[in-house]
Amino acid sequence: MTDVYFVWQYRTVPDACVLNRFSGLDDSFRLRQGVPLLDGFPSDVAFHMDPDFPNNLLLVDNLLNSDRAMVVSPTLRDWLEKRRIPKVEYLPVSIIDHRGRVASADYAIVHPIDPVDCIDRERSEFSESRITPGQISRFRKMVIDDGRVPADRQIIRLHGFWGATLVRADLVEALSAGRFSGLGFLPVSEYPET
Repeated sequence: MTDVYFVWQYRTVPDACVLNRFSGLDDSFRLRQGVPLLDGFPSDVAFHMDPDFPNNLLLVDNLLNSDRAMVVSPTLRDWLEKRRIPKVEYLPVSIIDHRGRVASADYAIVHPIDPVDCIDRERSEFSESRITPGQISRFRKMVIDDGRVPADRQIIRLHGFWGATLVRADLVEALSAGRFSGLGFLPVSEYPET
């Protein structure tokens, strides 16, 4: 079986910075819920480099962060924007280094909005949240019902699970050809990695 969807992931790059703190946005949980945020998005939103990795300063195209946000370089953002991908916002953020200085003011969060209810709960294996009924806390096996995904959606936030963002195979192929640093993809059939 060939996967139609892949999970957007970080791919390790030596000396790449690691981000651990997010600031400047009240109610940041809205990022996970796919709520539109571009109108009125604050100008001082920033990710801070993790002090546990003081020598990791390299800014790559897709940055590792503890919030599982898709934090991308201006190059990758421009590449995505040129494709006019529906239901995706690009939220501007700064990257703050270990000394509190702006390392870059040109990064963005790729923010898919309007989550798609496409998880096949009958065929998937998962645990539900004890706090939020209906919300999936983790998967043992993820199955997507392609028939419930609008044909134009290429980057997909999942309704009921915020821990993974899906990308259609054709876009994955084009992104992979672009050779963007720090960017990797895992077939849904292999998610989660063990």
